[in-house]
Amino acid sequence: MAQSTVTPTVQIAGQAANKKIKFIIGGVIIALAIVYLIYTGVQSSAAYFLTVDELYAKGAAVENQTVRVSGKVDATTIEFNNRDLLLTFDVTSETGQRMPVIFNGPKPDQMREGAEAIVEGKYDGQAFTAQSLLLKCPSRYEEQGIEEVQVEAVK
Repeated sequence: MAQSTVTPTVQIAGQAANKKIKFIIGGVIIALAIVYLIYTGVQSSAAYFLTVDELYAKGAAVENQTVRVSGKVDATTIEFNNRDLLLTFDVTSETGQRMPVIFNGPKPDQMREGAEAIVEGKYDGQAFTAQSLLLKCPSRYEEQGIEEVQVEAVK
């Protein structure tokens, strides 16, 4: 007697559908992970850009949030501790308001009167603790534009 073998086609079709579902679920998980990484990256690097006047006008709304603040360096307030690499100075607005800045890092050579400082960090209501300091100094030659130097805080 000859035996015949019957291949169950239902089971093969079920395995193919199962693999397709796993592939779709894996793709969705990868896409969600990418969207999450993009969102957290943008949130961690996003910062308001304000002047000293705008920072004081916003008050408690921006306290302990990462912001960028620009203003002129007051050279009479610059103090630098070489041992601890602690730089403190005041940034002034066009209207004359002052904001004390604390920066833990090397003192840039361009730190002088008239330099425009852009500091990024957090304001606690009393002083601004900067993680990065960008100085824009008028160049000796007007045609060459503005010289920029950026310094990161010591961690």
